[in-house]
Amino acid sequence: MLCRDSLKKEYRVKTSRVVWASSVSGILLMAGCSSSPFDRDVGAWGDRDDLRSRRSGLLANYGPATSATSPSAGEGNEVPAGAGAEDYVRLALARNPSIRAAEAKVQRLAERIPQVTSLDDPMLQIAPIGEMAETAAGQVGVMTGISQKLPFPGKLATRGRIASQEVAQAAMELAQTKLNVVADVRRAYWSYYFAGQAIEVTRQTRELLRQFHEIADTRFRTGQANQADVLRASVELSNLDNELITFDQRQATAAAMLNSLLDRPVSASLPKARPAELLPVELRLDSLLAQATVANPELPKIHHRIEAESQRQKLARLQRYPDLTVSANYNLVDDQGLSMAANGKDQWWIGFSINVPIWFGKYRAAEREALYGRQEAIADLGAAQNRIAFRVQDALVRVETQQRQVQLFRDVIIPQAKQTVDASRAGYQAGRVDFLTLVDNWRRLLNYELLYYQNLSQLEKDFAELEQVVGQAVVRQPSAAATAPATTQPSLPAEKQRSDIHE
Repeated sequence: MLCRDSLKKEYRVKTSRVVWASSVSGILLMAGCSSSPFDRDVGAWGDRDDLRSRRSGLLANYGPATSATSPSAGEGNEVPAGAGAEDYVRLALARNPSIRAAEAKVQRLAERIPQVTSLDDPMLQIAPIGEMAETAAGQVGVMTGISQKLPFPGKLATRGRIASQEVAQAAMELAQTKLNVVADVRRAYWSYYFAGQAIEVTRQTRELLRQFHEIADTRFRTGQANQADVLRASVELSNLDNELITFDQRQATAAAMLNSLLDRPVSASLPKARPAELLPVELRLDSLLAQATVANPELPKIHHRIEAESQRQKLARLQRYPDLTVSANYNLVDDQGLSMAANGKDQWWIGFSINVPIWFGKYRAAEREALYGRQEAIADLGAAQNRIAFRVQDALVRVETQQRQVQLFRDVIIPQAKQTVDASRAGYQAGRVDFLTLVDNWRRLLNYELLYYQNLSQLEKDFAELEQVVGQAVVRQPSAAATAPATTQPSLPAEKQRSDIHE
C-alpha cells in the first residue's frame, strides 16, 4: 500500500512538472518568435503593415457590394415600368451571380495574405516513457522541448507580396466581369428593344396592307382589277403573320437573356422597352486608345502578374538560404538515482538548428520557372495592348458606320419610301399603277423601317462594346452637323446618356 501511494505521489509530481515545464517553454519561445523578428529585411515591420493596409484597401475597393446571403432569384428584383438600358445595368451590377462570384474570389484570395506571412506552428515534444539517460544528478524522467522555425529574412514578406499581387489580379478580374456583364445587359436590352419595335412596325404595316387588300377587293368586284391582286394581298398578310411569330420568338429570347443576367426567372415578364432617340457620337481614336490604356482592367491585371512573377523569382533565390529553428528543452530529473550524490536537479538548454539547402538544381529550376513566367506575362501584355487597340478601332468604325446608316434611313430613305408608297396607292386606285408595284413599294418601306431600328439597336450594341473595351463609360460628343429628326421619320426610342458603370 505504501509503495502504491509512493508511486501515485511520484506520478502526480512528475505530471505537474511536465505541465509546468511545457508551459514555461512555450511562453518563452512564443514571446520571442510570434512576430517573426527573424524576418527583418529592409523595413520588415513596415512591409507587414504595408501588406495589411494593401489588403484592407483591396477589400474596401473590390469587396462584395451585396450581403453574404444573397436573395433568391427574382426576390426584390422587379423591373420598373419604362425601364431603359441603364436601369437594367444597375440591377445587374447589384444582383448578377458572376459579379458576386468574382467579389467572393477577391475576398478568398485576400485571406491568403495573413496565412503566408505568418510563422508555422511551433512544435512541442514530450517524451514521458522510455529508457531515459542516467546522469549524476539522477535519472531523466521526462524529456520536453518546444521549437519554432524562423524563415530566412525576406521570405515571409515576399510570400505576402505574391499573395497581394494575386488579390490585385482578382480585383481586375472583378472589374472585367462587371464590364462584361454591363455590355451583355446592353446588348440583350437592345435586342429586346429591336424585337419590340419590329413587332410594332410590322403590325402597323399590316394594317396598311389590309387597306390595300380592301382596295384590291373593291376593284376586283367592280371589274377594274383581277383576282390575282386580292390573292397577292392575302399572301402578304399571311407572310406578315409569320414574321410576327419570328419577332415574338426573338423578343422572348432577349427577355430571357435579360432575366438571366439580372438573376431573375427566365420566364419573368419585362416591361416594354423605353422609346429612345438617336444620340450622335463624335469620338477620336487617339483619345479612346489613351482611355483604354488606363481604364481597361486587362492591362493592369497583367502588370500585377508581371510583378508577382518577379516576386516569385526573388523568393526562389531566397530559398537558397537556410531557415533557422530555435528550440527550448527541459528535462525532468528524478530525485533518486544510482549515484549517492544525486540531487534531482532538472536539465534545460536552448538550441539552434538550420536546414542545409544543398539540392541547388531545384532552386535553379524554380528561378527559371519564375523568369519564364515573367517573360510570358510581358509577351501577353504586348498581345493584349495590340488586341485592345484593334478592338477599340474596330468598334469605333462600326459605331460611326451605324450612325451614318441610321441618319440616312431616318432623314432620306424612309421619307422617300413613304412618298413612293403614297404615290403608288393613289396611282393604283386611279388605275395607272399595277398592284404588284404597289406591294413591292410597300414591302420596301417595311424593310427600310425594320433596317432603321435594326441599325439603331446595332449602333447601341457597338457603342456598348466600345465602352467594354475602353474599360469605362464613354461620353458622347454631339456633332454640330446633327439635325433634328424629320417629321416623316418613324418615332425613335429615347435613351438617356449612360451613367458610369462603376456606380
